[in-house]
Amino acid sequence: MVQSQASSFDAISPTALMVAYTRQFTDIPYGKELAQLVNAESFIEQLQQKKLSQPSEVSVLVEARYKAVNQVISQHLQFETTQIIELASGLLPRGMAMSQNQNITFVESDLPAMISQKQQLVKRLIGERQNLYFEAIDATNQPSQFPLNVNYLHQNQPVVVLCEGLLTYLTLVEKQKVFANVREILLVYGGVWITPDLTTFDGLNQLRQISPGLQRLNRTASNVSGRAINNYHFENIDHVKQFAYEQGFNIKEYSMLEVMNQITCLKPLGIEPEVVKSMLAIGSTFVLTLCNS
Repeated sequence: MVQSQASSFDAISPTALMVAYTRQFTDIPYGKELAQLVNAESFIEQLQQKKLSQPSEVSVLVEARYKAVNQVISQHLQFETTQIIELASGLLPRGMAMSQNQNITFVESDLPAMISQKQQLVKRLIGERQNLYFEAIDATNQPSQFPLNVNYLHQNQPVVVLCEGLLTYLTLVEKQKVFANVREILLVYGGVWITPDLTTFDGLNQLRQISPGLQRLNRTASNVSGRAINNYHFENIDHVKQFAYEQGFNIKEYSMLEVMNQITCLKPLGIEPEVVKSMLAIGSTFVLTLCNS
């Protein structure tokens, strides 16, 4: 059963190419280089031939999501040595950027085929770093495949768990499994979980009014991944908070408007600042901690 599930999730991996393509219009470190190495533009051209293109506004959301997560991370780097575990890291360049700091231990993880490819891409771009690790992990698998009791993580130091773009592809039952696995690792190490992935139908409907093309993007992501992601969102923010509490987490919300002045893709893509402001007003980054911690 595990093998079948992993194979199903492998179909999500190509969506990383869609997102990698949009990062080349931003100043995100290594964004352009990764997009070029995987020939993301060719992948987008194939989608366009099938009339499954994506609106330029998605670059705003991708850039804002990345920078909002980074900003919240910086507020939680309270220790001289920091341990970060990124779930479903795909073609995200965060590990390469953050591991430049030798005081940070950064663990990238994804499904076996994806993380193997990522490791080779990283090696081509920056070589090998002793503080950057790659682990094959299905975040929904139970028992957990998370790095528990490994020699490169210190149990007396907390971890920062990240995921950016993972939970939106998972059903509520699958989300519960990820929550359980994150809860387990935070019980061992302590720390926080940071994610912008707790999307709601309320928020999505508002975004569609600002940018109707986002509806086409959702259809594209569903077609590429084979996942009915339009059915996988929470109803509203109250549903998010209730769900998190039922899984044993407290939750704090940060507005993506906080990174409005960091968005760089407006000029190359010809996007009006007011449109960006309206979009970011809807987005949030969430910090989850264990109840009673």
